[in-house]
Amino acid sequence: MASTILIKDLRDGEQILRFFEMRSKTLRKTKGGQIYLDLKLGDSSGEISAKMWPEALQKWGEGFDLGDIVKVEGRIEIFRDRSQLIVDKIRKAEESEVPDISTIIRITECNVDEVFDKMVQLAETVKPAELSNFVLEILERVCDQFKLAPAAKMIHHAYRGGLIEHTWSVALKVLAILETEPKINSALAISGALLHDIGKLQEISTGTRTRTVEGRLIGHVILGTTFLRSVALELGLENEPWLVDLEHILLSHHGEPGFGSPVRPFTREAILVHFVDNLDSRLKIMDEALESVDSDGFSQYNKWLEGRAYAGTELEPLEEENV
Repeated sequence: MASTILIKDLRDGEQILRFFEMRSKTLRKTKGGQIYLDLKLGDSSGEISAKMWPEALQKWGEGFDLGDIVKVEGRIEIFRDRSQLIVDKIRKAEESEVPDISTIIRITECNVDEVFDKMVQLAETVKPAELSNFVLEILERVCDQFKLAPAAKMIHHAYRGGLIEHTWSVALKVLAILETEPKINSALAISGALLHDIGKLQEISTGTRTRTVEGRLIGHVILGTTFLRSVALELGLENEPWLVDLEHILLSHHGEPGFGSPVRPFTREAILVHFVDNLDSRLKIMDEALESVDSDGFSQYNKWLEGRAYAGTELEPLEEENV
C-alpha cells in the first residue's frame, strides 16, 4: 500500500512506495555516456530530485509525462547534502487511486464553484449592459479552465485553483477601495479586476504548471489583451468606448515595462488594479514564506521578498471597558 508520508518528512535510507506529481523530466548522460532520467517529483509539501538510472529506465521509463500523477517505488539517498530519490519502479497513476489528492497536488482552499458564481454575480452589476455582457461572455468561455488554473508557475498562488482565488481576492480589495474613491469608474475597475490575469490561461499549462510556447514568447499581459480584442470583434463591440480603457488595465497591470507591462497605468482604474494586484500577490508571498519560521519568527530567505519575512509581534486584544 502506498505511503502518505510527505516529501518534507522523507529521511535518508527510507524505502518508499507512494504517489507524486511529475514536475520535470529530462534525459541526461552519465560521465560514462549512459542515459538516465533526471526527474523532479512533488507533493503539497515541496519537491525532491529523483534519478532513474539506466536499468530502471529501460524497464519503466515510458508512459508518464509532466503533470502526471505517478506511483513510485524507490529509496532516499543523500547526495551533496540534499535528499534525492532513486527510482526503482514508476508508472502513471490516476487521481482516483490517490486517497487524498490534496497531499499530492496543492489545491486552493476556496470553493471554486462558489467563487466563480460570485464573480458572475459581480459582473452582472456592471453598467452599461454591453460591458457587463462582454465580461460575462468571457467568463463563460473560460469557466472550466479558470477554476483549475494556477495564478503563476511558482511566485504566488501557484497551485490548482490559484488563479480564481487570486482574481476574486483582487476583486474584493478593489470593491473595498471603491467605497472611498468616488472618482474611480467602478464598472471599469471591477471588469479589470475580474479579467486582469485572463491571459494566464494561455500562458501557463493548467496540467503541468509550465509556461506554454505562447507564454514564453508573448506573455499573459499581451495574450489577455489580444483575447479581449478578439472577443470584442466577434461580438461587434470593438468601437465601444470602454474597450480601450479595459485593455489599458490589462496592459498596465504589472506597472512597469521591466515587469512585463508595455505601458504604465495612466487611468485611475488601471492604477487601482495594478496596486491591488501587487498587494494581493505580495501578501500571498508573505503568507507562504511564513508557513515555516524560526524561533524568532523569521522565515527563510525569500528571493521574491529579497529578505526574510517576519511574523510580527502578537498583541493581546484590548479589553473592552465597561460602560
